[in-house]
Amino acid sequence: MAADSPAEPSSPRPQPRYGEYATPEEVAEARGPLPVEPTDPVSRLAAPIVHPPSPRVAKTGGRPSAALRSAPPPRGAPLGARRPRQGNNLITVLLLVFGIWNTVTSIPSYLEFGSVLSQGVALAGYGVVTFGAIAHTAGIVLLVLSLLLLIAAVGVSLQLIRTGRRSIWVPVTAGALFLLASLVVMTVVVANTPALADVLHNR
Repeated sequence: MAADSPAEPSSPRPQPRYGEYATPEEVAEARGPLPVEPTDPVSRLAAPIVHPPSPRVAKTGGRPSAALRSAPPPRGAPLGARRPRQGNNLITVLLLVFGIWNTVTSIPSYLEFGSVLSQGVALAGYGVVTFGAIAHTAGIVLLVLSLLLLIAAVGVSLQLIRTGRRSIWVPVTAGALFLLASLVVMTVVVANTPALADVLHNR
């Protein structure tokens, strides 16, 4: 009969895990004594502040991840190197202003270059020398060249000043190029003016 059949054994009781059935006193004893916080204000200020580790560092066990270790250094010059050079900017602007003033005031001389050369030769004591059409052409060439160099020098200098780089070399280079071009043009004018060539040869 069902009453006489032996009862089936119940399922075994699971083994308790660590601390599952422990009392609060036993848990406190297992954790050990808690750190005592200072009570006076001076000790609280002197106590070190412990910050919790960031999640990224906590996941890697306190070591920076491989992505952080292999990250390239930041590009670009430091902020101090990008500051504009005040002295360089001031000298550059003064040279550009002088170039603009010199070019503007020299326009009438370039347009009458033959007459200006004749007056210069007479004042130097070489007598009266008449320059032909080559002198007028040379004046136009020098005027156009001076305007082009001036525009290029102003544009490049302002760009360098805006980016905080050295710009004083731009007007100096433009002036040197113009002097070299003037020497070449005057050599051509003298070579194509026989009267002036004879006067210079005799003197």
